[in-house]
Amino acid sequence: MTRGVFRYLVAPLVCVGLLSGCRFDLFDRREPWRAEAEEKCIAEKGAVASPFLEPMSAIDGAGACGMDHPFRVSGLEDGAVSVEPKATLACPMIRDLNLWLAEVVQPAAVAWLGQPVVGIRQMSSYSCRGMNGQVGAKISEHAFGNALDVGAFVFADGREITVRNGWKGPQEARGFLLQVQAGACEVFTTVLAPGSNVFHYDHIHVDLMRRNNPRLICKPAPRPMAPPPLMVSAPQPAVQFGGRSEGQPLGAPAPQVPQGARIPGEPMSIAPPGQPLGQPPLPDHAPPGYGQSQPAGYGRAPAYGQQPYGAPPPGYPPSGDPVQRVQPPGTIYQPNSLRPPGPMSYGPAGAGDPQVTGSVANRKYYSPTLPQASPIPLPQARPGED
Repeated sequence: MTRGVFRYLVAPLVCVGLLSGCRFDLFDRREPWRAEAEEKCIAEKGAVASPFLEPMSAIDGAGACGMDHPFRVSGLEDGAVSVEPKATLACPMIRDLNLWLAEVVQPAAVAWLGQPVVGIRQMSSYSCRGMNGQVGAKISEHAFGNALDVGAFVFADGREITVRNGWKGPQEARGFLLQVQAGACEVFTTVLAPGSNVFHYDHIHVDLMRRNNPRLICKPAPRPMAPPPLMVSAPQPAVQFGGRSEGQPLGAPAPQVPQGARIPGEPMSIAPPGQPLGQPPLPDHAPPGYGQSQPAGYGRAPAYGQQPYGAPPPGYPPSGDPVQRVQPPGTIYQPNSLRPPGPMSYGPAGAGDPQVTGSVANRKYYSPTLPQASPIPLPQARPGED
């Protein structure tokens, strides 16, 4: 009875393993370095959540399959390169794909086709299976979101180059794909392209498999082609000074214009009366020729400041009070002299008529205290220090 129950439970698991073509135990667990690599990549912002990188829940597939921090990828390089269909990848793979696109794929695209890449067609990302999907094969890096199969590249002008048709296709497509494959071998640890085996005839496989030795797998051996020279159009012949064209001899004189005739396109000038048209006006005093004596006053600058300094202009007009006088600057009042009344002073009693001035009758007015000059003599002014 117990043996029958055991067979009943194990048989479905064996069938699942055979159908998936895997050679791994369903009770295996992922290596610790995979989770550490994901955590380090996320801490270094190798993949940041965006509309093109959507974080997903952890994938814990059969056996060791899965990843702790998967992303659903619809675009790389901040969305500049679309990914179709959407791929499920781990952070380290996303980071190195962006590096590959920026430093290898885009320069190769511009060099060979004159257009940047705006999209890639992927054929496989995360998939819990063995290598090449074969029965009994070792588990693939696809089972950890650590690999991607690229089948085609889409360019900005709408052209699409597939790995299947372009690997041995036209020179531009072949040169681009060979350069892309050679550069991938410097970024990833495994690169398999057409010619490596029968399973990679239509795509380029890249992954970040970690091995015990530093050996890399790059098949077939990279043989990049030299890109074509840049096609630069020759500049147009420049027009020489004076309107001389390329076919006209250097010493050919310019056509003569009759005196008085106006050249087409030249602004019109109106000469003063009595002066021939087309002749510049003569100066009033032409400079003397060499050896001639200078006329009196020629070349002599006019003299300024020769007249004597006149009296300064009068000061401001006096105020409305006829008694108040505008005193010149520097006036010093002596203690024994009286200062003229100011504009707010009042005259002696009885000087004004109440009917005229509007004052109150029989009211006593007082003049303000007259300010006294300082007994300390003021310093004398010195010329030039004021």
